[in-house]
Amino acid sequence: MEEQARLDLGVALLLGYTAAQLVPDKTAPGEKKPWKSPLTAKPKFTFVTYTDLPNLDADDQLVFAELERRGFNCAVAIWNDDNISWSNAGICVLRSTWDYHLHYAKFLYWLNRVSALTTVWNDVETVRWNSNKRYLFDLQRASIPIVPTVLFEKDQSVELLEIMDKHGWDKGVLKPAIGLSTFGVKKIAQSEPGIQAHLNKMLESGDVLLQPFIESVCERGERALVFLGGKYSHTVRKSAFQPLAQAGEAGETIVKPEQIELDLAHRVLARVKKPALFARVDIIRAGDGQDLLMELELVEPSLYLGMHTAAVSAFADALCQLATSEHESAVQ
Repeated sequence: MEEQARLDLGVALLLGYTAAQLVPDKTAPGEKKPWKSPLTAKPKFTFVTYTDLPNLDADDQLVFAELERRGFNCAVAIWNDDNISWSNAGICVLRSTWDYHLHYAKFLYWLNRVSALTTVWNDVETVRWNSNKRYLFDLQRASIPIVPTVLFEKDQSVELLEIMDKHGWDKGVLKPAIGLSTFGVKKIAQSEPGIQAHLNKMLESGDVLLQPFIESVCERGERALVFLGGKYSHTVRKSAFQPLAQAGEAGETIVKPEQIELDLAHRVLARVKKPALFARVDIIRAGDGQDLLMELELVEPSLYLGMHTAAVSAFADALCQLATSEHESAVQ
């Protein structure tokens, strides 16, 4: 972990962050930092969010309240708040850190720093891996069927129309390799003017993925299969190109998954090196009827807990199990 932290610090410094920006701890030795939380006792769980959702997503508020009902002290913290004493945060649960892609190097450094002080879920190695969509190629090599994907590396010279012709794609989707929701995502067509210039602009900032636009998503949507504590919980139908919004605010509906979809989701999660506290497996059905992995969400996914009666308790159960395991490890 120390070696990885040094690597992430090196990346951050190359991107223009100063050591003072990355380690903004100006607290004198022995001085306590203020918690931006109404709780006075040390929390058992801290739900980690971002500036625009200081009071959490509505879904996470439900779990927060359930844990407090069970007698646990809980807190909320913004991931890049310099005043947070992470060593006193208890178990940190990454939830709505929905701006990490805008501060990616700093986020990676923060992950390593905080995970050295306390427990973070999902596991920091898993989060680092999943936060860059190159993970799709790892899963493809592990025999997971993914949406066909071409990777363009930062500053690479690319002839977009030639590549689309080569693959037989009249329509496609461009998306940044580091991003969330529909950030930077653009549906394109070969006949559309300006798509080459758009890609060139994207490549100035980072790696870019090109995928075919799968027409069935317009009618059938995506299937988002949610797992809590390693167990399947529920499935939500999502529309294509949903904007970033709190769970349930973009027209999602609960659906019953087909067994073939469940089987694929379980296969995907079996390829993840470490167990996940929470996971969302987004699947799309191609025109030939094959189910394909669109995304595996292990960093900060909406889990649609409020749309499924048992999900809040299931997530709280998984968190309580973590607390029990941590306590047992501490007393051994």
